[in-house]
Amino acid sequence: MPIGELLEAKGKQGVKVRLLVWSDSLNVAQFSENMTPGNNPASYLSDTRNSTQRELDQLWYWRANLNNATKGWAGKWLMPGGAMDEIAKAIRNHALRDKAMTNVEFATRDFTLRQRAEIAWRTRTQGKDTERSAFTKDANAAAMAAEPSHHQKMVLIDYETPVQAIGFVMGHNTLDAYWDRDDHGYMRMHPQMGRNDKHPRQDISSRVTGPILHYLNENFCQAWDDATGQSLDAARKGLADEYKCQLKLRRDFDTPVMAQLLRTQSQKGKRDIERMYLQAVNNTTKFVYIENQYFRFPPLAEKIKEAAKVQFGEGRDQGKHGALHLFVVTNANDDGIGMGTVNTYRMLEALGRADTMPGVATLEREDARQASLSQQRAQAMDQQNQANQVIEDANAFLKTEDTASTRQWRADAEQKLKQATAKRAELEAEIKKEPQKTIQAMKIDGLNVHICTLVAPDSPPGKWDYVYVHAKLMIVDDVFMTLGSANVNTRSMQVDSELNICHEHAGVTAPLRKKLWGIHSRPSPSERPKVSAKNRVYAMAVGDDIAEAFDAWGQIIVQNVQNQNKNLAPCASLVGFMRTSEKRSYLD
Repeated sequence: MPIGELLEAKGKQGVKVRLLVWSDSLNVAQFSENMTPGNNPASYLSDTRNSTQRELDQLWYWRANLNNATKGWAGKWLMPGGAMDEIAKAIRNHALRDKAMTNVEFATRDFTLRQRAEIAWRTRTQGKDTERSAFTKDANAAAMAAEPSHHQKMVLIDYETPVQAIGFVMGHNTLDAYWDRDDHGYMRMHPQMGRNDKHPRQDISSRVTGPILHYLNENFCQAWDDATGQSLDAARKGLADEYKCQLKLRRDFDTPVMAQLLRTQSQKGKRDIERMYLQAVNNTTKFVYIENQYFRFPPLAEKIKEAAKVQFGEGRDQGKHGALHLFVVTNANDDGIGMGTVNTYRMLEALGRADTMPGVATLEREDARQASLSQQRAQAMDQQNQANQVIEDANAFLKTEDTASTRQWRADAEQKLKQATAKRAELEAEIKKEPQKTIQAMKIDGLNVHICTLVAPDSPPGKWDYVYVHAKLMIVDDVFMTLGSANVNTRSMQVDSELNICHEHAGVTAPLRKKLWGIHSRPSPSERPKVSAKNRVYAMAVGDDIAEAFDAWGQIIVQNVQNQNKNLAPCASLVGFMRTSEKRSYLD
């Protein structure tokens, strides 16, 4: 049953449903990904939905909008793409068995023009990423003001019945494309049979119970009231303390942890997720695992490097205590990286892995080389001009007073002119040289780094399909864990509304890490018959010995490079990150 139909059914049973979604009033964002298919002009474009889904979506939103609670919403009688006249509306109403949905309130939220202007100013002038170029700052500011998003993903159920209340802090979007299974199969299925998007998806969400639901409620009420002008927060305030005491952990299916909710909420001055990420990686002593849709927030890379530098600078011995290890699973495809290739390159360059983006790396390094050479040439030209001026002045003096000091003055200037001329010629020759296209990985003392992406493990030979990584997860030392809606980019750290949860319970974190690493590194269907009992690589790749796991990942990555070069099937889902495109983009 589609979620929309389920919500309607619960409404008929007397359950109050409030649905709050982000909708871009400027109609920009919906053309890159339609967050409300069936409720806007972009719904008429071709997408992955079949005709039945399209009809269901359009009718569902038409009926939901009859109960649209959005503050100042003036479109209650508008269908997507245009207004219906009164006659057509009356016919439609008569044809519908249940006109407006019972007990279902629908609202959308967006950013005002004033908020967008503030976002542009703050993105341009503030933030942890101070090393961005002026052009990148301008591009970031323009893009984030044009398309800021309310990116939080949460569900709260039965909050007003505390004994059975439950919530979800999510990475998944509530769209059909985000449904997939752990096997990430190559074959695209009918929407009622399995994964229906163009590519498999990797994503993570969490189920929560207990007192933390109080804060989920607080977050939702604040957002709902801002969007609708209602007073849900005030209505629940009187019961908040009572509910908070009654919100018990559901020990029948959840592991008790001490958890915290964190937000990015620019309108409220909240950037807690950014602070959490930077603090958590600073505390690592063993490894950091990041699984994220994007990997382009250079301050995080600098903080990881700083943690390694401090530890090994203060007496940690790599031979005795081992290195720090960074494992990253992200996207190398256009869908995942296309809007921010330059900041992704900067992130990888900071970690010594510019070799994984050789196209952009070559251009960026050549730009930096040309800028440096041009600056040096300008200095040489200034030295030439100064020497010529001194020679001219000396010659003028010699016409009236021929002295040894004046001749020495001119000789010194002629020597400087000769040196400056030679330097300029040398620089101009360097400027004309072809750029260095061989990009090598750079070792960072005390820090070992794997940058990876995923493919469908059952991909046929020569037709490997990527798995789109949408997860937003970080694990530190098998103890700390955070997941939610926030990506590793400037947008999520300081612009969009985001919601994450974090905790420090090894009993939850370590098993999750092993499960995920098992999904990514287990032998593919074509590889399983070849795996002997003596081959420990796949077991090592998920084990507790992080150094061994790092080596095993490396072996799997190398094997998949060889398999791809030979037009064979992948040996596992895990592949090394590689993007050869020279396209440079600066919007994210």
